[in-house]
Amino acid sequence: MKTHEIRWFFKEPQRYFSSFFERLPQEAATFEQRTDRYLIPVLEQGVGVKIRANRIEVKSRTANPIPVQIAPGLKGYRETWVKYGFDLQADQETDFSLAESSGAWLEVYKERWATLVEVSHTHWYFHPAGTNPANWVQMEYTRVRIQNHFWYTFGLEWPSAATDEIPEHFFSEIIPPDSLHQQESMSYPSFLYQQVALR
Repeated sequence: MKTHEIRWFFKEPQRYFSSFFERLPQEAATFEQRTDRYLIPVLEQGVGVKIRANRIEVKSRTANPIPVQIAPGLKGYRETWVKYGFDLQADQETDFSLAESSGAWLEVYKERWATLVEVSHTHWYFHPAGTNPANWVQMEYTRVRIQNHFWYTFGLEWPSAATDEIPEHFFSEIIPPDSLHQQESMSYPSFLYQQVALR
């Protein structure tokens, strides 16, 4: 799967995002708690390799980040990624568990809210993650724990082949002006590499 993504990281909780998800109907959003494990040596190369439950997922950035503005005063870097996913067999899970003990993997605990925003002319509709409406933009807000330190991240993802633009008017309504900045915008691999480099 090939997607565009924009993501921001914050040291403090962003109340307007959590309030937005709290207001959504329960059937329109997905909440999950999970622990992902990221392969540390490849993070610097703009590559994400993670183990999620019994699945390994690989994502690779295909172009340099592009500065964008999703609404007035809301700026970040759009990145294009290609993703692959593989289910692990029981013996492979054991092999990866042994590899994790070598210190090459970074454990990242996540409390994640997600919804798919379906854009239809001037209207938008919300669907839980895992569905596949037309012209969707996935919006997620996550509390992240890395080595007993908490961070918060807001991310947008949509198919690279989509013809519709991100609904600027929608984001202007739910996000305060000048609250998303380019210096806070980066991918998960880039952010995690910074955390590892600071250890």
